[in-house]
Amino acid sequence: MQRFVILMYHMISEPKTTAEIKYACPPKQFEQHLQMLLSSGFNPVSIKAIEDYYIHQTPLPDKAFLVTLDDGFEDNYRNAFPILKRHQIPAVIYLATGLIGKTNQWMTMPTFSECKMLSWMQIKKMASQGIDFGSHTVTHPKLNELDDDSVGRELVQSKKIIEEHLGVECKHFAYPYGLLTEKTPELVQQAGFKTACTTRSGFNNEERDPLMLHRIEVYGDDSTWKLKQKVIFGINDASWFFPLKYYWTRLFARLS
Repeated sequence: MQRFVILMYHMISEPKTTAEIKYACPPKQFEQHLQMLLSSGFNPVSIKAIEDYYIHQTPLPDKAFLVTLDDGFEDNYRNAFPILKRHQIPAVIYLATGLIGKTNQWMTMPTFSECKMLSWMQIKKMASQGIDFGSHTVTHPKLNELDDDSVGRELVQSKKIIEEHLGVECKHFAYPYGLLTEKTPELVQQAGFKTACTTRSGFNNEERDPLMLHRIEVYGDDSTWKLKQKVIFGINDASWFFPLKYYWTRLFARLS
């Protein structure tokens, strides 16, 4: 059965605090990640290709991967965009529309540094050159703590704002913090989204609900060997011992 991975990044910049190491991937490291994937035979695809895979059963290339960036940090334009263009790799950025042109005010200071968010001018320039944009709600709330009407407003309003500014249908969504209830995917579908990304690790295939896509979280201090292990095994946390443990467990299961 064909399977693919979705990579989840946030900031593409040097981390300024200890807490940011998990979320801020230095530009040089980001480029090394992409170079490793390409040289290892992985094939970049767009979110449109993922949508077509589920809706029209359009096949994906072997070892397909999708790059996603959550929240809409300004460094996505300044640092990630030139690297993606240089290697001709598509990506989708999920925007918290109420924070565009502002700062990362939902993140606790001083655990995290104050960071600029994308402007509409930057978003439109990237959109004109192949970068896709999806919704990450308006205010970046924890959707599992909101009632259905409030969730609906976050979904519909963010979708509408993106469509008004970019002039194209916004069909893709990512759950803030990865938090949701059993009802949330239904509300996402009712709002008109075709795909939605969680923060759950693992591979995706034809049996995966396109409104519950799994992603591999890429940490800022992930070396290339760690990322390679993550995409091979579909895990978030890599280690030198994981392959040994994995294959030993499989062998033991067969013997027993």
